Amino acid sequence: MWTDTHVHLNDERIYPQWREYVERAKKNGVVSFFVVGYDWESSLRANHLSIFEGIYSIIGVHPHESSSPYVDELDWKSLVTEKTLAIGEIGLDYYRLHSPKEKQKEVFSRFIQFAKEVNRPIVIHCRDAWKDLIDIMKAEKVWEVGGIMHSYSGSYETFKLVSEWNFLFSFSGPITYPNAKNLREVLKKIPLEYIVIETDAPYLPPQSCRGKMNEPAYLPEIAEKISELKNVSLEDLSIKFRENLKNLFGKEI
Repeated sequence: MWTDTHVHLNDERIYPQWREYVERAKKNGVVSFFVVGYDWESSLRANHLSIFEGIYSIIGVHPHESSSPYVDELDWKSLVTEKTLAIGEIGLDYYRLHSPKEKQKEVFSRFIQFAKEVNRPIVIHCRDAWKDLIDIMKAEKVWEVGGIMHSYSGSYETFKLVSEWNFLFSFSGPITYPNAKNLREVLKKIPLEYIVIETDAPYLPPQSCRGKMNEPAYLPEIAEKISELKNVSLEDLSIKFRENLKNLFGKEI
């Protein structure tokens, strides 16, 4: 049994047929889904989907959306329910700079503070912004909430630092890509107790599905690659991932 710890069933390309995506995933052993918000509307959809069995919400603002007016104007606390596992995805993305760096940093800090207020972990997105990200994490004492580094692409040295702050590291489709040798070398060094998996669907399909829209049914391919790299059976891997999530969230997922 697998948990997709980061999936966008709330994406407008998937949302109208979300039940079909979930049913296909369940046939492949994926039984739990963390639906991650990236703006206000997607967080509302995540909240709605979480009323269904096996589906949990994560609410927040992707760094690309940091400059949007609703970030400041709307009542984010109203979206927090018993099935809201975390605040995210939040963080920094300097690759395309859809929002200015200073605004991204401001919103990232504010949502870490919000996570503390509602007593939830955080889910972090980072691209080409590791130094600023770590600086803010230190300043905001993220170890008080912990969380998940989404679709981890950082170094082993960054792992060693952040792993001390009660974080898990989620791996997705890119670990199956032929040119991702460095990422696989990092994963090999990370102990299993820090690892979980995700699809980030509809983004980042695994290698066998490149060119297609990703979906949670493809999650086992990521598990199979980690099983191979770590020389651990799929059954033991599934058990370990569930233990890791229980340790972070304090309950069975």
